[in-house]
Amino acid sequence: MTASANLTKTIHDSAKHFEYKPALDGLRAVAVLSVMAYHFGGADGLDGGFLGVDMFFVLSGYLITSLLLVEWTRHQTIALAAFWGRRARRLLPAILVVLIAIALWAKIDAATDRLDILRGDMLWTLFYGTNWHFIGSGQSYFDLFSEASPLRHAWSLAIEEQFYLVWPLVVFVTLRIARGRTVLLAAVCGVGIVASGLVMATLFDSADPSRAYYGTDARASQLLVGALLAVGLNRWAARNRSQRIAVQAVGYLSVIFCLWAFVFVGDKSAWLYYGGFILFAVATAAIILLVITPVKSPVTRVLSVGWIRWIGAISYGLYLWHWPLQVVLSENRTGLSGWTLTIVKVAATFGIASLSYYLIEMPIRRGFFKGRAAKIIAPASLVAVALITLGATAGGTAAPRFLRAAPDKILKSSTPSVVTTLPTATPSLPSPILLVGDSVADTLGFALAVEAGRRGVIFTAAVRSGCGLITGLPTDAKGLEVPWGRTCSDGTIDYLTGQIEENNPALVLWSSSWESSGRFVDGQYYEFGTPQADAMLFNLIDQSAKILESRGAQLVLVTNPPRAQNNDLGYGSAQEDARIEHLNLLFQKYAFSHPEVRILDLAAIVCPKGTPCPEYVGGVRLRPRDGGHYEGDGPAWVAPQLLDALAKLLAPVKQPAG
Repeated sequence: MTASANLTKTIHDSAKHFEYKPALDGLRAVAVLSVMAYHFGGADGLDGGFLGVDMFFVLSGYLITSLLLVEWTRHQTIALAAFWGRRARRLLPAILVVLIAIALWAKIDAATDRLDILRGDMLWTLFYGTNWHFIGSGQSYFDLFSEASPLRHAWSLAIEEQFYLVWPLVVFVTLRIARGRTVLLAAVCGVGIVASGLVMATLFDSADPSRAYYGTDARASQLLVGALLAVGLNRWAARNRSQRIAVQAVGYLSVIFCLWAFVFVGDKSAWLYYGGFILFAVATAAIILLVITPVKSPVTRVLSVGWIRWIGAISYGLYLWHWPLQVVLSENRTGLSGWTLTIVKVAATFGIASLSYYLIEMPIRRGFFKGRAAKIIAPASLVAVALITLGATAGGTAAPRFLRAAPDKILKSSTPSVVTTLPTATPSLPSPILLVGDSVADTLGFALAVEAGRRGVIFTAAVRSGCGLITGLPTDAKGLEVPWGRTCSDGTIDYLTGQIEENNPALVLWSSSWESSGRFVDGQYYEFGTPQADAMLFNLIDQSAKILESRGAQLVLVTNPPRAQNNDLGYGSAQEDARIEHLNLLFQKYAFSHPEVRILDLAAIVCPKGTPCPEYVGGVRLRPRDGGHYEGDGPAWVAPQLLDALAKLLAPVKQPAG
């Protein structure tokens, strides 16, 4: 056979091996549906749905590398500009429409204190740097009590686009150096997988895994696993019966493993960062190998079903739109909840994604806006969307300080002057008063200081956002340590001691709800609500109480009201209300066993009829944002009510005459 004939056969074999496989669209469908189920919350028990993103990474690595290898085999070169142009036509138009839609929503409906953050998210998304933007901005307390960014999912798109930009250059250079042989490219893939895995393991922090999770360097391994599969298949295929049986056996085991991971693996599972993500990527690669191998596989048949392939075909639009709709179609905005709301979100996502696919993505992929027109329209579109973003997000205001403050920063509010203006019949209060607590206390601090000043009382609020008043490491709803928990715990004793020494109060108000979380103490986890946790909390509360009473101050524990209904962010649940109620009972039990400690029932003031706590009290919407923090007219309404209740609580009991 001549060299020309050999080359022709190689080109034919390579192109045939990497030709379109319908089941790969089905695999895309599995990936996007798992992510949607994870985010929408409609599939109970699908804790590992986030791994659909990793499945996309492996698919992208495989498909892009296979395209590059076919092009090299045919032409002995890679037209880089043409490749990047095709990628831009495939990806940019749809995401530009998403950004325009988000800009319009921001202009119409977004809170002004979110506009600056939205502007940054949108611009970084426009230029595919969102993942590094999220790493740079960090995981802040702001994320807990603010509406999620409608572009939080764009981090994975940024990683893929960065891969599309760099990887063709790597493939071109390695093939050029190795004169078309793929050994060097395979070695690059292997070394890259190991190096990326080591980066992820080294950077992983159980309290805040965001750097390891979002970083391109830490995530490259999944893309490179797909790329290595393409490199291997460029020269090898399962041709005999034993090889095909082996491919099927490994593929079926990988299907079982991936299904297990989708159901049971949590998003902060430590083992994922120590090789688990790579293991899932290898399993995905084995499934790809299974479905492209020409055997009659049940997996291949299922993934090749028409409607499943159609979902895979529109998967890019589904991924782009599902998260913005998750944010915008909230319970508060729609008045819907549960499965009804989930169905609305799914229907809206499929409807808009279908329109995007048929009216935007496909026409442009088939040749609309090509050639000279594309060279003008593409950069002009980027500039136009950037200008729309800047215009839509103009006029941003600062978020409340409790949302901007670091957990180790003490936020203070004090009476500017002490002027008694109330009638002398008003019950008197001790002075000075010190308020210690968390961010909810901060939202009342200034109004309390002003009201106390009107009553001739020196008042100081000194609080820490995101921190309670006891030691130990607080956890989230899944029992995982909150990112800033150690900072809070390590600084608690110094914080309490310092405020007592600085203010020398006659009375201390304790206002915090962070004690209602699970907690790690001396390496042992205590689940809130258990007898063991109650005993632990009693000891920790007593430890802090003794510091606050060390100079003779009267200690008053302030009860926590449940969240108000119909808040802007739709926060609140029966489980959370039950935890708050249990914490209030613990405060009462502590006060009963320590007669010198008193209980001020703020919950009865804010929620006079108990749970559910009303949105409006006394005609005022006290806690509009998240149902927990007091804003707007809320603090000014609560402050006199609270101080009146405090004065009544401390007033001496009158003995009956005679």
